[in-house]
Amino acid sequence: MKVTCVYDEGAKENTSLIGARGTAMLAEAGGRRVLFDTGLRARYLAHNLDCLGVDVQSIDAVVVSQDRPDNARGLEGVLKGRASPVAVYAPPGSYSGKGGLASRSSGISDSARPMADLVFEEGWVEVLPGIHRTPFLESGKGYRESFLVLEGPKGPAVLSGFGSGGPEAVLVETEARFKRKAHAFLGSVALEKAKKPVAEAYADSFMAHGVVDIRLNHSTGRNGITNVRVKLGLSAVKDFYVGDVYEA
Repeated sequence: MKVTCVYDEGAKENTSLIGARGTAMLAEAGGRRVLFDTGLRARYLAHNLDCLGVDVQSIDAVVVSQDRPDNARGLEGVLKGRASPVAVYAPPGSYSGKGGLASRSSGISDSARPMADLVFEEGWVEVLPGIHRTPFLESGKGYRESFLVLEGPKGPAVLSGFGSGGPEAVLVETEARFKRKAHAFLGSVALEKAKKPVAEAYADSFMAHGVVDIRLNHSTGRNGITNVRVKLGLSAVKDFYVGDVYEA
């Protein structure tokens, strides 16, 4: 099982990888690939995938966690390079129009739409063997988002595209589904504009659920990552920037 960060504000130094607003991660299991979220700009996503040696035709499915520009608007970075359609698991009602940077919602152009096989489902979905999408969880802050969960030898790995309500709900949901505690949490918890006590509460949640490997990025923000590290320790929380890889 392998997860590569392919879109984030941060990117590996001394490479041609682009760091830009948004998030996307490439999950691999059993020789199959799922792209989780798509970033904000299609051309940056396409560029980073190319730099990382990922042929968009090799992507077996796309999962979009929520209809938020940072997570959903870069979809055409995958679609335009394909010769055959790909399944896109998306929030109900998303991608109904043509989108564009002037639009508040995400869309698909007429030229790219034939390459998207849109799937709108609310509950747990086994996207591919060993790769699952959670139901859409309510944060209580006006957001509904799903997460990706990969089955691993040490326990599930949870991938988060925003984490508007923190890690607690998805960790509970994952434990109930797989009867195991999550071993890893990769991606974002929304701490960019949050105060230190919120970061401490999220850190407590990671500890309570026994999460061993924590790698944060995107809307966690620099200060948010620092505040979680203050509670859990420097070595317990890693950055997860474009080009970084998690393997289990």
